[in-house]
Amino acid sequence: MSDILIYVQHLLGIGHVRRVALINAELCRLGMTTTVVTGGIPDASLDFGSDNVIQLPPCRTADSGFSGLIDEVGNPVDEAWKQRRKQALFDAFNVVAPKLLMVEMFPFGRRAFRFELLPLLDKAGQAGIPRICSVRDLLVRKSDRSKEAWMRDIARSHFDRVLVHGDPALFDFGRSFPFANDIADLIEYTGYVAPKADFAAGERKGVLVSAGGGAVGTALIEAAIAARPLSSRFADQPWDIVAGPHFPREAFQRLEENLPTGINLHRFLPDFRERMAHACVSVSQAGYNTLMDVLATGTASVMVPFADGGESEQAERAAILAGKNVLSLLDPDDLNPQSLANQIDRAKNPVKLDISLDGAGITAAKLAERIRGKA
Repeated sequence: MSDILIYVQHLLGIGHVRRVALINAELCRLGMTTTVVTGGIPDASLDFGSDNVIQLPPCRTADSGFSGLIDEVGNPVDEAWKQRRKQALFDAFNVVAPKLLMVEMFPFGRRAFRFELLPLLDKAGQAGIPRICSVRDLLVRKSDRSKEAWMRDIARSHFDRVLVHGDPALFDFGRSFPFANDIADLIEYTGYVAPKADFAAGERKGVLVSAGGGAVGTALIEAAIAARPLSSRFADQPWDIVAGPHFPREAFQRLEENLPTGINLHRFLPDFRERMAHACVSVSQAGYNTLMDVLATGTASVMVPFADGGESEQAERAAILAGKNVLSLLDPDDLNPQSLANQIDRAKNPVKLDISLDGAGITAAKLAERIRGKA
């Protein structure tokens, strides 16, 4: 048994996992117990921050355009697979017997999993268990308004609260969700889920390049390796390249075999944030969590947003923060070694924003209060 059952499904990146881990750490500090139910592809490097993790039959997106779901061996999922997975999720719910259910992203994303999540939410509601949605600050924009209306209707009918991991001092949920006013009574802002800024001050040196989970980071990593000798400021300093746990194996081996002197290639760095705190410049895609790392560490940064398959979220958030002099923005269509080297040389320390970065602690406190009957 656990106090809280958390459902999280990663398909391409690992940002969802990192947010859950930070929230879990704060829940643990408050004496709450959690079980994480995950449906992504298992990976030993992924830490959900919970002692109890239940793995559902895993799946991932077929491609960067999110054209469909495939299982761990690459087969398209079918109805029989969906039934097995839904039953596994029900079994997990029954075994854990939680006092609260938190679902990450749905219904504002992960629509493909409504086959299992709507029945789960119904089951929790019938048992009188609070149902909480955990969602980031910006959504991917939809061309079909009926899908956004569906999100609103499901939020209204199946959730007690919508915890938005953002700060309206920067922008509110309505920026990317046109029906936000219709569920205003459900929405609570937590601030941004960022790591604690407890990094030891010290000399900064070199460049840190990262591609998040790595599934779609090949172009950025290759451009960064070629950019080092073109940099006027950092050509003689060490560069750490973090490809990510899902970076294609063949591409990683090819880069490893031809790695220039002065560059260290990693799949994963357990001390990633500490490394960023001591780097002169961070280069990355513009995922939520890497942006939070930049804000927490005060590191100059260059962002190249992921924008395949109509993904608007990274580019939009990065453009907002670039306009506030928090980061340097490079359009992915303009990415090449020379343009990247130029941006790295021009990168400046971020302007400090007056926004909340204690989203993990505030989220944990809200969940604990609801369980203890104080909400």
